[in-house]
Amino acid sequence: MMRKRRLVTAIVGVAALLVVLFAIVISNSNSGPRFTKDEIGLQIQLDINEDIGLVIINSNINGETESGGISNVNGSLIKKNELLFWSINKEVHESLPETVDLKLQFNIVTKYFQPNFENIYPEEYVVEMDEVSLKATFGEAYNIKITGDKVNGYKATIEQ
Repeated sequence: MMRKRRLVTAIVGVAALLVVLFAIVISNSNSGPRFTKDEIGLQIQLDINEDIGLVIINSNINGETESGGISNVNGSLIKKNELLFWSINKEVHESLPETVDLKLQFNIVTKYFQPNFENIYPEEYVVEMDEVSLKATFGEAYNIKITGDKVNGYKATIEQ
């Protein structure tokens, strides 16, 4: 009798543990990447009218500039409603304080091209956006929404 009770208790315990682990896996898989304390995370939500080739990100962090971009490795277009992730790493900018003035200027490349380090693409396929600014803290993530289309232009806004 005692042995049966222990077995039932063990089975219930294992089942409860599996439910908790399953819940943790599900919640982590849907939240996108986790940014570290040494990163400024950007979660860029596209809400545009057509699929695009690349997103170029030009940043000015307390006067230090860098440029990069996001594209699909397989050469496919980025979906018009996709959520993109980008981070700025403090290791690259060692002398920066924890909170910085961050200016971001995005360009949309409307057709897919093989990415290049110079971010030079045919002018007729590049649509520039106005710069957005914020005070950003390393270890935090910020939501940016890009709206519009290639005919009327795109706009980036920082979502609160």
